[in-house]
Amino acid sequence: MKGLKWLDQNFELAILALLLAVMSVLSFANVIMRYCFHNALSWSDEVCCYCLALSAFFSLPCAIRMGSSIRVDTFTTMLPQGVQRALHQICNVVMIGFLAYLLKGTLGIIANSAKVGQASPALRIPLAQIYSVMAFAVMLGILRYVQMIILGLKHKETEGGEA
Repeated sequence: MKGLKWLDQNFELAILALLLAVMSVLSFANVIMRYCFHNALSWSDEVCCYCLALSAFFSLPCAIRMGSSIRVDTFTTMLPQGVQRALHQICNVVMIGFLAYLLKGTLGIIANSAKVGQASPALRIPLAQIYSVMAFAVMLGILRYVQMIILGLKHKETEGGEA
């Protein structure tokens, strides 16, 4: 149970840390190879580019989980707490719809990429696999929004029971 709780709280952070470490090590190694040995790694830039793209996709569920998504709340802060919570839940549902639409498009891109056998230039990695990881991050974002809705409803029930 502790392992699941740790994963729930730190999964995206662990992936982001790993991606940052890979990018840092490869960039440093490429600088050393280029300036000390006059022979750069031909594939490291490609891996760093994919790590950067994946980190952007995994930042979404991480921000949702930590409650640090960007939002404009100037208007909502003037409303009563109950209305604020209701609007927050509505926004969560709208975001789930948006991410579901994004996921549908991503699945189409994955299917097209797999059908034509598109591969990365240097490493020849099938791009459908890389796109699949991005689709997983979008699905994780949907899961995190569902979690936030459930937590919001539990918080409402707890408040209602105390009054």
